[in-house]
Amino acid sequence: MSIYNIVFGGLGVLCAFLAYKTNPFKKEVTAKPDFTAFQRNYVLVFLVMMMSDWLQGPYVYALYASYGYSKAEIGTLFIAGFGASMVFGTAVGSFGDMVGRKKTCLLFGALYIASCITKHFSNFHILMLGRLLGGVATSLLFSVFEAWMVSEHFSRNFSPDLLGSTFAQAYFGNSIVAIIAGLVGQWAAQTFGFVAPFDCSMIMLLIGTAIVSQTWSENYGNQVTPFLTQLTNAFKIVSSQKEVVVAGACQSLFEGAMYTFVFMWTVAMEKAAAVSGMETPHGYIFAIFMVSCMIGSCTYKTLSGSVSPTQMLSMVITAAAFGLMPAAVGTEAFGITALLLGFCLFEAAVGCYWPLIGEIRSGVIPEECRSTIMNFFRVPLNLIVVIVLYNIGDLTDVFVFRFCIVLLGASAFLSTMLVIPEKASKPDEIEIEDASG
Repeated sequence: MSIYNIVFGGLGVLCAFLAYKTNPFKKEVTAKPDFTAFQRNYVLVFLVMMMSDWLQGPYVYALYASYGYSKAEIGTLFIAGFGASMVFGTAVGSFGDMVGRKKTCLLFGALYIASCITKHFSNFHILMLGRLLGGVATSLLFSVFEAWMVSEHFSRNFSPDLLGSTFAQAYFGNSIVAIIAGLVGQWAAQTFGFVAPFDCSMIMLLIGTAIVSQTWSENYGNQVTPFLTQLTNAFKIVSSQKEVVVAGACQSLFEGAMYTFVFMWTVAMEKAAAVSGMETPHGYIFAIFMVSCMIGSCTYKTLSGSVSPTQMLSMVITAAAFGLMPAAVGTEAFGITALLLGFCLFEAAVGCYWPLIGEIRSGVIPEECRSTIMNFFRVPLNLIVVIVLYNIGDLTDVFVFRFCIVLLGASAFLSTMLVIPEKASKPDEIEIEDASG
């Protein structure tokens, strides 16, 4: 039995136990039927769109390599994606606030479908165009959908206490669809080639876009203020409110390390597997990572009632740094088992981080320019990744992972300075003691 099967089986058992004990679908307050319907609709759309993203992730590097491109050339293509997210992300966030978040979610579907189509071509310039479209789409995926949900949540007078439940369900379910995406993608790639997972992604995008089009209502941020003025106002909020700028810095540093890891894990695992004489089943390894991510989501649910969000954030970031240490020392010292387990710890931290940072953002970012500020946060993280990838041909794998640990250390330090303002609860739901124990 390979190390992959052992780790997948062990983590799967642990994940099932934690899921049973924590039950991420349990609410701490009772909810009206209209909230439950709203929550299920949003979580469904979120999971369909996230699955479209997960289907692509493990195969972007592998597809480019199969077309004959070098590590440096692949790095250039990745730079295009992160650079587009950095340059255009803030603009499309403000666009969403002004013209409507539903419309912008539909735009996401169109852009990401177009990006998937370009993967059928080996021409470098067409692939570059696909990365540019994908970079803009990614900015929308990780900002506008959440902005729509939070705005809709409060406009319908749902209790702020229920936001954590929506985030927990979304990111727990996200781990499940990511595991499924890893296995489906592995089958598709083995059966039809590395481009097949991108075709599967297009199917999910079409489904998600159709649901948004038919079931979502429109909501807005600031429609009156001109675009440049809105950017200026958002920048003033970021620079003048300590809790906003600290939360943004924590997010940028953590996710800068995370997206660098997205590029590097394939390279690191392939080298470690080659030394050990093993294969590198990209989709299967990705599924292992996503089981770890689900464990992290369950951990968030377990700790959220007893540990403050800021304390939990410090713990999560520290755990992520420890997870990268085997890679930062080198596979020669520890071998593939330690490398894989370390990456699993890192992914578990990521699984806990996503619902946690969503809860923190909902507490510190003003509603009128939510999408804009969320995309401000993505500018420095994309800049970090662009700088790393621009120099990737001259950097050793060990150096890159050590740099990621430095980023995580800085993020952990800043998290100790974060204070979340209190929000008044709305009395629409009645708190009850859960009887399931």
